[in-house]
Amino acid sequence: MTNSTRSVLSLTTNDGLLRLDFQWQADRFVQRFFVDDAEVGKSIEGDTEEPWPCSPPLQQLSREHINEANVILGVGAAGRGHWSISVEIDQEVTSAFKFDLACRCPEPPDFLGSQYQLADNLTLQALTGGIQVQREAALVTAAVPLKLADTYRWSYRISQAN
Repeated sequence: MTNSTRSVLSLTTNDGLLRLDFQWQADRFVQRFFVDDAEVGKSIEGDTEEPWPCSPPLQQLSREHINEANVILGVGAAGRGHWSISVEIDQEVTSAFKFDLACRCPEPPDFLGSQYQLADNLTLQALTGGIQVQREAALVTAAVPLKLADTYRWSYRISQAN
């Protein structure tokens, strides 16, 4: 499924409590989180003018079945960066999704990471890539430590707080 269909792609945790929708908005997909059909979070997206947006600009997505699990795979580009993402239902934590992202940067980036507006009942936990998670009220930022032009990779979990 690509951006031309502009459909919603969804994943729901095994317990059925948390749903993640990817929905087309302007020139990219936005991520939206739901508990009992009430929206409890969404990704903060940049615009076409930002070479290093606050969240990866995902323009193509597909749903795949890998190792007996449903996975959403995606790619996108903005400025000179090229992003990829895979999202799966976390098998280690109840009501959680695991995100694995990468960005190829042919020049040093100004910012790399993911930014979300999340209700208090959702948490973002860094898994790999040395990302620093900062929460200010409902705004949660997972920032990647920057070096030179390179390929960066980071992962995190978004889950329902207990």
